[in-house]
Amino acid sequence: MAKQFNASGTKILFPIGGKLVLIISLLLLISLSTITILVSVFMSTDINATSERTNSTVNQHSATEVESLIKMLRADILTLLNILSAIPDEALMQEAARYFFDQNTHIAAIVTSELVDNWELINSNFFSSNGVQPECVPAFIEQNTDAVRRAEFGTELLKNGTPVFGIPMLVLLGAWRNGVAMVVFFSAENISENFGTSTNASFMVNETGDALIHPDQELIRNGANLSNNVLVQMALRTTERQVQAQYTDIDGVTYFGAFQKLSVANLTVFTYIQYDVVFEGILATTRRNIYLTVAVLFLSILFIWFFSKTISKPLDVLTVAAKRIEEGDYHLELRTKSQDEIGVLMQSFINMSHGLANFERFTNKAIVRVARKGKLSLGGVTKMATVAFIFIRDFSEIAKRLNATELVQFINEYMQRTVPCITNTSGVVDKFLTHGGIIVMALWGTVDSTGSPEGDALNCMRAVLMIRASLKSLNQEWKGKVPLIKMGCGINIGELVAGQMGSDDRIEYTVIGDTVNLAARFEGPNDIFDTDILITENVYKLIGKYLLIEEMPNIEVKGKVDPLRVFSVVNMHDKAQAAQILKDLESIPKTSSLISRRCVGPSGPHTMAEVRERW
Repeated sequence: MAKQFNASGTKILFPIGGKLVLIISLLLLISLSTITILVSVFMSTDINATSERTNSTVNQHSATEVESLIKMLRADILTLLNILSAIPDEALMQEAARYFFDQNTHIAAIVTSELVDNWELINSNFFSSNGVQPECVPAFIEQNTDAVRRAEFGTELLKNGTPVFGIPMLVLLGAWRNGVAMVVFFSAENISENFGTSTNASFMVNETGDALIHPDQELIRNGANLSNNVLVQMALRTTERQVQAQYTDIDGVTYFGAFQKLSVANLTVFTYIQYDVVFEGILATTRRNIYLTVAVLFLSILFIWFFSKTISKPLDVLTVAAKRIEEGDYHLELRTKSQDEIGVLMQSFINMSHGLANFERFTNKAIVRVARKGKLSLGGVTKMATVAFIFIRDFSEIAKRLNATELVQFINEYMQRTVPCITNTSGVVDKFLTHGGIIVMALWGTVDSTGSPEGDALNCMRAVLMIRASLKSLNQEWKGKVPLIKMGCGINIGELVAGQMGSDDRIEYTVIGDTVNLAARFEGPNDIFDTDILITENVYKLIGKYLLIEEMPNIEVKGKVDPLRVFSVVNMHDKAQAAQILKDLESIPKTSSLISRRCVGPSGPHTMAEVRERW
């Protein structure tokens, strides 16, 4: 402890400020450390037990729902076949079949092994709406003749039809009559919905380990067999119907797992969650407690020094500086000649302002500006806004070519081009998502607005066209290292709820609503159409007159009854507006002109260069 002197020059061996700092620091460290250790130990035990119960409950729920759906499907099909076999008039049979398919749109076809030509019931609406040929039905049966024979003798099976049909499809095989099999083709989406999207992942296999439902859709499309999975092997070896266990896979990752065997079609439903994910909350709590300890210590030290010294003048200076920070000015020029505790405190304040200036970069400056004025509060406001989801297509292929350092560099360079395009057009970057790649969710008309939905939508369009253009220089810089960098973007406009959401301890400015969900779903079809900017009919009606666009085939969107119109954006329709976008882009570092891509219009294929010549 440093020696000090009073006004008379007497040595102070134990300054009151130092003693208070030492005592309070020790008390806080001991108490908070003890609490942190006890909480971690007790929470670990509780979370372990809770996680097992939760995993088992999720598994039971999924298994019960799937078993019920398959039993109901089987009963409905048997009832239909029995009714049709009793109807002598063919016209009435066809009418009954049409009515059945109208009520069960998820069923694609029903075929029996007896009198196949007369008992082949095809739901033509299902095949046309999903872009699938009915010829896939006999193709599947031809590939699975052994399974059909087993079904004729009473064995009930469920097979994966996705590899043949190209869409999520399950096939139920079972006996209709003695020696006669029925083969039912139906969409897998109804069953997939019962597996949820929580942290507990679930999947289902048949008696041979073939994946029928799985979070990784690539496995289903490839007709993968999961018999090498440790949890699946447990189920195949045991005769118990329901088991929960902790296991480690071949990669050394530990999981909580549970499975339940169904009473239909020899199916088994599995649910698992990674061990580290379960205990991530404990680690986060421990970190927060450590941060709390450091923060409390820091505040305690400041409190002690404020009350042990006369610091009125420096306090006035710091008050003025705090006001400037409140107003958003973090570039303070405080100076002090003092080398004592006051000088240290003032320098710490300067460092803090620099830290806040850096921290502001982690969120939107527009939101920070509004929040500083106290205009944001918990709750939401309904607004008419434009939402865009901007995605790097084939990101997984790019990630495979780069190591961790290069990948981070690539993402930062991409963001350096993308974010300014959004903010320079009065947009707000709501969040960065990492679902299958790097997705930027951006908003226009929420925090800042032009005053009209049309103006906000046009600003959004200018931003995404600038982003598209900026990718040309990014492709040049990364040429030879990664595949061609292509953008995928979905844009929608409509009413949504915008505002601060969360609790008193953690809040975030964001938006929710069907408008947001639809914009997110319009990004995905870019891969199907080989486009890069797709807009909804709402956007087309509002600003379509300003754009050079191509209408694509209608798409089906989950949650929507009717197919939706979708439009691909080529560029601004007006040559001057398109040129202005390129000029605006020149002020942003590391950007260049438009990327060349191929677009197909009603009059035939054209490159972007050819389209520009028409302007």
